[in-house]
Amino acid sequence: MIQRKTQDLAYWRDEYQISEEDHEFIYERLAEADEPQHVTGVAQALIARRGQVEESRIRNELSRGLVYDPKEAYAAGDEVVFPAYDFRLAEVIDVRRGDNPEIGEFGVIQVRFLDNADERMFAAELPVPHTLNRNGDAALFANDDLLTPEEIYASVQHDLVPRVQKHLEENSDLFVSAGSLWFTTDQMVQVGLGHLNIAEAAIEMSGASVSTARLLESIDFDGDVPETVRIFSLETALYHDERFVQVGSGEKVSWFLRRMMPPEAIAIPDVLRYEPVNYDRSLLDVELLQMEWELGDEMTDGGLAEEAPPVVPAASTVLIYPHLASGTLPLTSAIQHIFPEGDEGITGITLIDGRWGSRSPGWVVHQGRFVAGLSDWFKQHKLTVGARISVERTKNPMEFVVDFKPQRTKREWVRTAIVGDDGLTFDMQRHQLSFDYDDNILILVPDPDAIAMYGATLRANKAGIAQLARQIMPELTKLSPQGTAHAKTLCSAINLVRRMPPGPVFAALAQLSGAVDTGSGYWSM
Repeated sequence: MIQRKTQDLAYWRDEYQISEEDHEFIYERLAEADEPQHVTGVAQALIARRGQVEESRIRNELSRGLVYDPKEAYAAGDEVVFPAYDFRLAEVIDVRRGDNPEIGEFGVIQVRFLDNADERMFAAELPVPHTLNRNGDAALFANDDLLTPEEIYASVQHDLVPRVQKHLEENSDLFVSAGSLWFTTDQMVQVGLGHLNIAEAAIEMSGASVSTARLLESIDFDGDVPETVRIFSLETALYHDERFVQVGSGEKVSWFLRRMMPPEAIAIPDVLRYEPVNYDRSLLDVELLQMEWELGDEMTDGGLAEEAPPVVPAASTVLIYPHLASGTLPLTSAIQHIFPEGDEGITGITLIDGRWGSRSPGWVVHQGRFVAGLSDWFKQHKLTVGARISVERTKNPMEFVVDFKPQRTKREWVRTAIVGDDGLTFDMQRHQLSFDYDDNILILVPDPDAIAMYGATLRANKAGIAQLARQIMPELTKLSPQGTAHAKTLCSAINLVRRMPPGPVFAALAQLSGAVDTGSGYWSM
């Protein structure tokens, strides 16, 4: 059977380049389509086309002469096609006899290739099997073992699709996109500034995200143009206008106004930005690894973290300062399966207050691994660092209940963070608490502005995690009559001024000079 280049996965991964013929094929495919095409569909079509073109070329090449087979006899003047030499055509110029004690008599043909006059000799009338035996035309084109275009695509899509995407983007005069869908520029409906102003007003009046189809109802486009083309044309214009943000989930495209969204949904707040640090995980003993798993920090990659089942009705987390300050909830390994999934972009949702039943818009910021829109909710219920927050699904897949467990209001002695001349210090102050909390995480922050300024100074000075642990740990141990502080408390305290998952903090604690593990997660200095 002839080996086809398009059956070689390495060809698609490493060699394939979009040719002029492929470019024309892409344009014709999109121009003849009734609706926009997904880039993955274009990539699959290119694979199928290249396979068909190669098959046709092979048949045409083979039709020019006899197909070389070592067991066949040839005569001077015969024209022979050599599939193993890229189907080059040669003329037989001499035939002689050969003899080999192991295989007996056979023929030797001398050929001259017609493309460059090179001469070579090949075996003929070979009495023993050979890898180049073609065993008839049916076997030559046998396709029982050929990979289908779908099978090839499944193996090479991660290499091929970006290549196709890049080609489309580089030819913006011919191709236009809305998300991952593509069309030709000639098929588009003209969308002007007036149309976009109408869309902006419609979203503002709604006060919530609006689908493209609903926006289209307010815009006067040519009714003779298919609705799919009108929707695509409008979506393309919306994608390229900074006023609008696509906040739909999956294939459901929906639009909102950037100016109506909280800042933390548009850009990841500095207090939530984690700059990964290198640390030695072998320093974490079983107890520290267990605590890392219990905290379930969304920035912990690997470790003992376990994936939650794909469908869970509810999950909970403990509020740390970066999320309290940003008005966000972390997408921990448990919580992320409750909200709409995604790798990038923003998904608009509705948050329902589990205490009062009020509704407010929320935003799943996939790349930042958090849900934005909870600033007012935190303030209304006077939540602090350490509060236990729960999230629950509803029958509506885009609505979620956010709640906390209330408890009888009482005044407690609470760790309190204070920024003074000596940097970050801690004291114990009385404070009213009316919610369930994790005492090891609980910290009161009476002056968030001072904390923010101090954190910015530390970032500017590039303070390392070891330096922070050395400064903060003695401040925490002095609050306890036993002279100890919990490892989780150190993690919570460091997160006041620098976003850091538990792993690097625990490693720094394990290496801290004078720190002694006294058991049950507590350490002394």
